Amino acid sequence: MSWAWRMEGTHTGPLDPPGFAPTGRRIDVDGINVWDFADGRIDRYRAYYDMALVARQLGVMPPPGSRFERVRVMLQRAQARFARH
Repeated sequence: MSWAWRMEGTHTGPLDPPGFAPTGRRIDVDGINVWDFADGRIDRYRAYYDMALVARQLGVMPPPGSRFERVRVMLQRAQARFARH
């Protein structure tokens, strides 16, 4: 069973996981919850949403295409190249 949802609000308390401290910024994100049942009871629960979008809205990640994002991508590529050798 699944259920789609939309979350809108102001980030006034810690967001765990991953542990973001309150920023006072607005967030707006869509997601979906999935429940698996066994013997009439919830056996497994999962929530899916775009954490990168949330992080960008909170200012934790840079906006797409920004200079800072391009630098981070360049550093990640260098790190991957180094790890392969």
